[in-house]
Amino acid sequence: RRTSFGGAFRRDLPAPAGRATVAAMSDLQILAITRFAYPGLGGFQTEHDTVEARQAYLWHPDRMETRFRTLEHVCLRTLAAQTDGDFRTIVMTGDALPEPWRSRLVSLVSGLKGGHVVFHPAEQYREAIRNVVLPFIDPDGPPTMQFRHDDDDGVGRRFVARSRETFADVRPFWERHKRLTIDFNQGYLLGLTPDGPRTEATFNPHLGVAQAVFLAPTNTRTALHFPHHRIGTLMPSITLPDAPMWLRGVDGMNDSGVRAQVERLIPADEERRAELRRRFALD
Repeated sequence: RRTSFGGAFRRDLPAPAGRATVAAMSDLQILAITRFAYPGLGGFQTEHDTVEARQAYLWHPDRMETRFRTLEHVCLRTLAAQTDGDFRTIVMTGDALPEPWRSRLVSLVSGLKGGHVVFHPAEQYREAIRNVVLPFIDPDGPPTMQFRHDDDDGVGRRFVARSRETFADVRPFWERHKRLTIDFNQGYLLGLTPDGPRTEATFNPHLGVAQAVFLAPTNTRTALHFPHHRIGTLMPSITLPDAPMWLRGVDGMNDSGVRAQVERLIPADEERRAELRRRFALD
C-alpha cells in the first residue's frame, strides 16, 4: 500500500498550470479540517442515541474500507496536489478508533505535508470541533482561513492559492466585518467504481466543499460551527463561478441524503478523466 503523498503519489501529478507555486507565506493561518469517522454526538443528519451505537455504525469494516478509499484517493490526494502548500490539515477521529484503522490512518496522514491526526474523545460535536481546532491557531497571529474537507470530497489544485489571492483583493472588506466566506460554486459530483469514475458537472452555492471561511484568530468558533448552507446569511460571501473547484463524493452511504444523485452519475469519458487529472490530480 502506498502511503506517502510526497513520494509515489506526487511523481505522477501533472505540472501546475497558471501561476507558479506560491511560496510559504504568513499572511494567513490556513487549516483544512477533516472529520474521519468521529463518533461524537450531534453534527450529523444520521443520528444515534449513544456513542457506542455511533461507533458501531461508523467503524463497520465495509464502511471503513469505502471511506479509506475516498480519503486516500480523493480527499488527501487533492490536498497533496495544492499549488500553494502553506497550510495544515487536521484529520479528527475518535480516540477509541481500533486497529487496523488507527495505524492505517496515521500512515496515510503522515505522508501529507502539514498533516496531523487528532484522536479525540467522543463528546458533543461543536465542543469537539472547538477543542480540536483552536490549539492549532495562534490568537496573536494573522487571520485564519479554514475549510471543511470531508473524507469523500476533493478540491481543485488551485483552491488554496485562489482563496488566498481573492482574500488579498478584499481584505479591507474583511477588516470591517472580521468574518467572510469565499465560495466556489462549480464542481463535479463524483462516484468511484471498479470501472472508473462516474460524474455529473453541476453548480451548487454554499455546498460546503471548496468554501473558505476567514475569521479573526481570536474567534472561538470554527468554519464548521457555521452551517455551510446558511453561511451566506451569517457573514458576507463572495462567490467565484469561473472554474470547477470541487468534487463532492456520492456513493449511497453519505450522511447528507444524496443517494438519489448516484443514479444521475455517468461514466467519465476520456475528456472528463483528463480534466479530473489536470484540475484535481485524480489518478
